[in-house]
Amino acid sequence: METRNRIWVGLGVAVAASTAFYLGTSAGLNGMDHGAMEMAGEGGEGGEGVTSAEAIASDAAYLGQLAFIRGHLNVGVDLYRQGEQEASATHMKHPGDELYTDLLPAMEARKASGFADQLEALAVAVNEQRSLADVEAAYAALQEAITAAESAATAANAEVLGDVILNLVRTAAAEYDIAVGEGGALENEHEYQDALGFVRIAAQMLERLDGMTENKTAVAAIRAQLDLITPIWPGLKAPTQLETPPSVIYGAAGRIEFAKANL
Repeated sequence: METRNRIWVGLGVAVAASTAFYLGTSAGLNGMDHGAMEMAGEGGEGGEGVTSAEAIASDAAYLGQLAFIRGHLNVGVDLYRQGEQEASATHMKHPGDELYTDLLPAMEARKASGFADQLEALAVAVNEQRSLADVEAAYAALQEAITAAESAATAANAEVLGDVILNLVRTAAAEYDIAVGEGGALENEHEYQDALGFVRIAAQMLERLDGMTENKTAVAAIRAQLDLITPIWPGLKAPTQLETPPSVIYGAAGRIEFAKANL
């Protein structure tokens, strides 16, 4: 109850206004329509997809796709660490089956090295329930390969990273929205976990952003929103009742958009 009260006090009555703002300005990254993003990504499962053409043309879209891959893997490996091998395996499927495949043309256009082998190695280690040491080693190698692919986005700047962070939080809101059933009952734990992974990666991206901009006020404003919504996820395993409505996360996304406009 204390955590929920802190979230609500921090966001206050602006939630409703920010949610309306979000719904009225739901054009996504670089003008992409949010509904179209859902269809391009997961057939409506939250919206972390862009077309190959968009990822080729836009560093924000390209880095965003890599960030979504990181988000899936982040919670997947963390579940494995907690002994949840079967749940972990479900988060290894989407990055390789859809996100990575759709991203290949953009990687080729930037002459970035692929990481299909590293993706497969991690998936095999998880699916075969190998030792945690093996999984951690495969994960470390994959993260290094993703970082190398990110470095091919030579035009990335503070504004681009701000776009990526915003889209991660917007998509986390959409994923969490899928997770919440009637009356706040947990309906989809997988989407709850995906949303957590995307917020975690948004926080990591913010640290990178902090190192490339002198506008610490904007960084602090974005960080405040991430700090306020993070307690919505008390852990990887979702409670049977989700106390916070999705509008809180949508509201935070609206305020992040205002903050990043100053980058």
